[in-house]
Amino acid sequence: MKLPMSWLKDWVELDATPEQVAEALTTRGFYVEAVEAHGRHYPGVVIARVLDAEKHPNADKLKLCRVDGGSGELKIVCGAPNVSAGMIVPLATVGTTMPNGLVIKAAKIRGEESQGMLCSGRELQLTEDHDGILDLRTFMKGVEFEVGKPFDAYLPEPDAVLEVEIPFNRPDGMGVVGLAREVKAALGGRWTDKARARLSAQPASNPARVTFDLDVEDAAECPSYFAQVVEGVRVGPSPAWLVKKLEAMGQRSINNLVDLTNLVLFEMSQPLHAFDANQLHGNAIRVRRARAGETLTTLDGKPRKLGPDVLVIADKQRPVALAGVMGGQDSEVTDATTTILLECAVFQPQRVRRGARSLELSTEASKRYERGVDFGTSMAAAARFLNLLVELCPGAKLTTWRRKFVEPQPRSIALRPSRCERLIGLPVGGGRCAELLETLEFGVHRGDTLNVSIPSWRPDCTIEDDLVEEVARANGYDKIPEAPLETAGAHAERSSRERVIRRARASMLALGITEAWCSSLVSQAEAVSTAKLVGDDPKRLVRLANPMSRESEWLRPNLVPGLLRAVALNLRQGATSVRLFEVGAGFLSDEPLPRESLMVAAVLAGPRFRHTHDAVPTAPRGAYDPRAEVDFADAKGLWEAWLDERRGDSPIWRPYAADGWKSGASAEVAVGASRVGWAGILAQDLLRSWEIEATVHLFVALLEPLAEGASAVIRARVPGRFPPVRRDLAFFVPRGTSHAAVERQLRDASSDLLHSIELFDVYEGPGTPAGMRSLAYALQFQHAERTLTEAEVHELQTRMVAAVVQGCGGQLRERA
Repeated sequence: MKLPMSWLKDWVELDATPEQVAEALTTRGFYVEAVEAHGRHYPGVVIARVLDAEKHPNADKLKLCRVDGGSGELKIVCGAPNVSAGMIVPLATVGTTMPNGLVIKAAKIRGEESQGMLCSGRELQLTEDHDGILDLRTFMKGVEFEVGKPFDAYLPEPDAVLEVEIPFNRPDGMGVVGLAREVKAALGGRWTDKARARLSAQPASNPARVTFDLDVEDAAECPSYFAQVVEGVRVGPSPAWLVKKLEAMGQRSINNLVDLTNLVLFEMSQPLHAFDANQLHGNAIRVRRARAGETLTTLDGKPRKLGPDVLVIADKQRPVALAGVMGGQDSEVTDATTTILLECAVFQPQRVRRGARSLELSTEASKRYERGVDFGTSMAAAARFLNLLVELCPGAKLTTWRRKFVEPQPRSIALRPSRCERLIGLPVGGGRCAELLETLEFGVHRGDTLNVSIPSWRPDCTIEDDLVEEVARANGYDKIPEAPLETAGAHAERSSRERVIRRARASMLALGITEAWCSSLVSQAEAVSTAKLVGDDPKRLVRLANPMSRESEWLRPNLVPGLLRAVALNLRQGATSVRLFEVGAGFLSDEPLPRESLMVAAVLAGPRFRHTHDAVPTAPRGAYDPRAEVDFADAKGLWEAWLDERRGDSPIWRPYAADGWKSGASAEVAVGASRVGWAGILAQDLLRSWEIEATVHLFVALLEPLAEGASAVIRARVPGRFPPVRRDLAFFVPRGTSHAAVERQLRDASSDLLHSIELFDVYEGPGTPAGMRSLAYALQFQHAERTLTEAEVHELQTRMVAAVVQGCGGQLRERA
């Protein structure tokens, strides 16, 4: 929400700088993000009169002008077709810096000297007109100009505009009046006389015969609807003061009628809508739910199919507007409009929100209705519009008006000063509490317990503690004293789930992978394709009952969709290497509630990380070139390092295939009897749906089964002081036998004396039995307290060879 200082001072009398106002709002919960200047200074630009404008002797489209700039005649070369003798124009003198950064210099143009520049409206960023020089007599009618006087002398001072972040539970802050009320209370200001009159104004009563019918289908969904017919209106451009106010809000001018509705919206946070009354059929207004099959073309030109979730404004034949969201094109105000019907209504926030979401629409009006519009100021807002309309259109005639409303019940809450003191920690007496609440315009009946009347614009105040917060806020959060926590010896402990998440995150960060936080809501296509990656049934996907959009319609089955979105974004932004992970939950349907599976997922794309031990390559790129792309072995090494940090059973890698993986480049990871993870390279067909052309490596691991097998206590192991004994063993094993299966047999047959095992050679050349291949291992044995004997090592070696022969069908490869 933008808050121009000039607009604020229309409502509140105060002597404060924009910075002081920003500080006051921020300390009271309305964070001011920035203070910007609206308007410009033009140093070096002066008022000038064109004395003569003749054709340039050396150019057909240029003119050579003699100009009086107040300090003598100047020669100016100008290319504008409208420049003529006698014009009063803005002159940028030599040395002036224009708004676009151009510095004006004396120069020769086609052989003629030019000593400045005559300015167009666009060059000064005052208008969009670039067809000619700005004629000041036309642009600023009725102003007497003095040649040579600075242009700034005829312009208002730039206005300071505050950019304010409005909490969702404070809908009153969506208008200048609501923020003015906060500033008034914070800085000791008071309402201006005009403001008091505006806040208490009511639409003028007219005894004329009612010529149209008004019906509200459900008063709960529309507790107040006011409609006023105005004849004799003239649609045209808005006056400069109105255009300037809306521009300060970032709103472009449309015409005087629409601009007035926007003025009241920004000023009093009350949306209004003007219908062309001659386009309404049957002289009737109906506030009802849309019927199945009804359509409406909205003001943005889009035909929209309506349903029962949408509240509409209708005439006797068809819908003419989406209640609280947007008007219809068939009944919009045009240049030919002479009679309007003004709508000023209060709608149920939930109904507006459902209708806007179902149609994927968001407007300035819907943003306010979804938070809640103040019932108490709606009639004052209608009166504000009508009074301004009569000023802009003197021929306008207010005729009949109708109103349907349900008077809201007054609200009051009892406030105990002792409760304030207990929660705030300050000795705030009843008198001080009453003073602070009265500055915020709460009604207070004093006594031992305060009886506080809640204003209509404060729907967020519903219980006593809400009033305590108001007292603390008005008194100043900075005055609340620091106090030690009264824990009575109690202290927090992390749950097992928190410990698992913490260790999983720390391990990924230690590997140089950056954490990402992604949305849990994905599209149907994303959910289906990523569910298949890990073997989940797409029929178990969970769809939202009331989604915000088609791109956020389903709960993610795993963490992959969000990470792929992040990869695509980073690559589009020019990142060469993307390494991301996320820890979170995936969702699948179950009874009675969806099942949440805690998991971690990581993606790699781009070149390898270069390490200190990497030599500068001299040969063509190969598997170990640090400039090469990450390959499966690189990625698998990172995933294994992460799994090692789980300190559970040794993981088993085995082949895996499913839709979405590159053929022959994916695996599943098992610990014991549980499948705990999947890893591999994603197929290009899958990646194209995310517009990713690079190779992407993916790793997904379920955390619950890993946590079950992990050691809760991390124990340090003292390195052995005695020398290790190395033995090399080579086996012929069937080609279908994996290295992991052989290693498992070797480890199972050994004891704690086996310190390490490493595969250092794979051979299938001459001398290898048919259907077999050779796997060679380097084994290290070590005892923590003594040197191993040859007999002990030989016994271990014998057991390990026997295990491979029995478990894998292998045979020891004897030395030649």
